[in-house]
Amino acid sequence: MASPFEPPYVLSSTAQHTHTIIALHGRGSQGAEFADELFEETTSSGLNLRDTFPGCKWVFPSSQERYSTVFQEELDEWFDIYSLSDPSQREDLQIEGLHDSVEFIQSVINHECTLVSPDRVIVLGLSQGSAVGLLGLLASGRRLGAYIGLSGWLPLKEQIGRCHALKDLDNFFRTELGLQGSVSTEQSSMLGTPILLGHTTDDEVIDIELGRQAFEVLDNLGMRVTWKELPDGGHLGMLKTEGLDSIVTFLDGLVHR
Repeated sequence: MASPFEPPYVLSSTAQHTHTIIALHGRGSQGAEFADELFEETTSSGLNLRDTFPGCKWVFPSSQERYSTVFQEELDEWFDIYSLSDPSQREDLQIEGLHDSVEFIQSVINHECTLVSPDRVIVLGLSQGSAVGLLGLLASGRRLGAYIGLSGWLPLKEQIGRCHALKDLDNFFRTELGLQGSVSTEQSSMLGTPILLGHTTDDEVIDIELGRQAFEVLDNLGMRVTWKELPDGGHLGMLKTEGLDSIVTFLDGLVHR
């Protein structure tokens, strides 16, 4: 059966392909649009991320159009959400989109893992893309090269926070999201995926406290999480020079340039 999602927007590496970065856009955007947004700003070295890591292939999946309950119109979004200030409100609205989008993101990850080894596949997400990408990582069971979440949150945080063992997490994805779980031995390696969560203190869209809560839950699961907090820049502050420098510093030990 054909996928309801469009094929991702892909930018090939400009040098020998060594790594793949799967980049997930926020609500109201699309893959190609996010690519322009991500590469518009430069690091303190004067290079954008693509030029900084020439061996990286960039893959930009796009979400589907979904009906937004709050805005009462069709929007490009990974899942419906009732409140960004309190994502736990009306969580029932999120389930269908989370199931479809996480399943799709997993298929993109699986495909890229056939081209390079899983430890050379990196997932990056902004805002709602960060939220759905985190669930994609947790559901995948794979030890990936890295995960970078910018200005985001962790959906279904309370339920995931009650998972005290990997088998609980596996059961959560089966029962709550209808996703097939991963082999437990693979999940144990998933905990080794290096994670960077970045947020600005003045984020006017996603409160930084939601990012801090995501860090706490992942840290309690035993994951390798780095938390980066910037003093200003607004919701897109992590895509500006100081935020991009944080991403480069994080990736420098993982991606050879």
